[in-house]
Amino acid sequence: MDLMRHFPGIPAKFVGENLFITNVASYSFLAFAAVLILRYGGIFAFEVLVDRTLRFLNTGVLSNGKSISGPRWTIPNGQVIDKLLNGAQKSTEWRKFGPVYRIWAGSYPEIVITTPEHLKIFHSDSEKHGKPRWQNLGWFVGQVLGRCVGLLEGEEWKHRRQVFDPPFRHGAAIARIADTETAAKAFVNELPLLKTANGESKAQNITEKEKQSSESFTLHAVSAFMKFPFFLTAGVVYGEMDAQEKQELWNLAEKHMALLPYFVIGGPYRFAQGRWVHPSAYRKLRGYQAGWKDCHERMVQRRRSRGIRVPLVEYWEEYEAGHITLDDFLHTMDEMLMANLDVTTHILTWCITLIADNESVQKELREEVAANKTTFQSYLTKTDTHLHRCFYESLRLRPLAVFSIGESAPSVKDFNGILVKPNTMVVVDVLAINVRNPFWGPDSANFNPARFKTIKQSDLRYNLTVFGFGHRKCMGQYIGAHMIKAAVAHLFDQYEVLVTDGRKSDGDYKIHKDSWVPMADVRVQLTKLQK
Repeated sequence: MDLMRHFPGIPAKFVGENLFITNVASYSFLAFAAVLILRYGGIFAFEVLVDRTLRFLNTGVLSNGKSISGPRWTIPNGQVIDKLLNGAQKSTEWRKFGPVYRIWAGSYPEIVITTPEHLKIFHSDSEKHGKPRWQNLGWFVGQVLGRCVGLLEGEEWKHRRQVFDPPFRHGAAIARIADTETAAKAFVNELPLLKTANGESKAQNITEKEKQSSESFTLHAVSAFMKFPFFLTAGVVYGEMDAQEKQELWNLAEKHMALLPYFVIGGPYRFAQGRWVHPSAYRKLRGYQAGWKDCHERMVQRRRSRGIRVPLVEYWEEYEAGHITLDDFLHTMDEMLMANLDVTTHILTWCITLIADNESVQKELREEVAANKTTFQSYLTKTDTHLHRCFYESLRLRPLAVFSIGESAPSVKDFNGILVKPNTMVVVDVLAINVRNPFWGPDSANFNPARFKTIKQSDLRYNLTVFGFGHRKCMGQYIGAHMIKAAVAHLFDQYEVLVTDGRKSDGDYKIHKDSWVPMADVRVQLTKLQK
């Protein structure tokens, strides 16, 4: 099945009937019927039964409005896996259900909207929007991220955002630009070391330019660039870290990545009782949680003993004073670093990939960087540059997630007669907004940063999503933009970059399958520029 293709380490026995029976244990009559149907009618009949039952229990829309359609519920937990791991394909496939349709997350309906007009309607009261518990993903996710700022709502969200936000505000990001630029330059300077550390070798088909230069090598983009945004973000929160702390943090990141399959697999992992179904997964979870807590306690103690004031210490003092809980602290730290590890890697590697595959864009960027050497740090913060337009165009074409993180409104939402019930999760098909939207013209699928030269910022409000919508934009958007642009600028200033491997037969790029975000699974050849 599709889940096993993405996560081959998942035991096969969990990708069948046991997953869903656990998920609907509260509906005893359905569980009994499910056993009979699976035994005598097969998977298809079982899925039809579940789909019809869920539509009877809760369609997500009011009966006095227009009816809504959508894909049939499928094993193991509706459309969760497809939404996260096959988003681009499903965005195209599900268009047949119309501009507003329903998908399922376990037993919960989620309403998908696809037009700027509906996006505007939905976010007319975004300051009142809530978040469904654990994003409708279940207990396992809740144990790691359930109390993070991004999943809170109402007054709790406002208070926790005030606690954790200061180091990431626009002014703070501007004040850190020198550190950000220095870190990016150092990272790019050290890239040649990775060709040995990662066991990379030169491409088999060596180009004439490579023959003329001994300073040419290839790297797997995700593997090579992942640590830069991770440790730069960590430095914002923890301050300067020694080698031991960095290694401990990276070890925890690898443990966190091993938990990701259980975030989306559903079934028993949607419930606390799932710990008895697959004890080894539960042990991994508890091991990570204990390590995450111990790591932060030690980091706080070390910084206090040296009299160092960094955001980490200030957050911990909020916990000690009783203003936030330990889970508030640990889960938000996880959100900042671990949950966003794939996100930041995704943004950086796609930006590099798309620029590398467009010779004229790469040339213009290199010329602009050279012209701004004397005011380089100021240049990185500007939003009217070719560099910034490349950054935005990359995000437009390759969003962080094809389907947005869902929100719910407290009132009925009328989408052309489809009346969505209050407190029902609504998600946005980001590709429909960013690419298929007529606003972007006939070349909307092409990488063309120059398109932003003539577009007013006000016109982008409902025609582009890059860091979320409305009231709850991403807390790290400013630091994220600066570090991506700094790394890209230094990379293309020093190297000619060429994508050497990672295309599919249709010309599109392969997608890295060991992640919940669609990162480019490509290799890039870096050839040192002769200056």
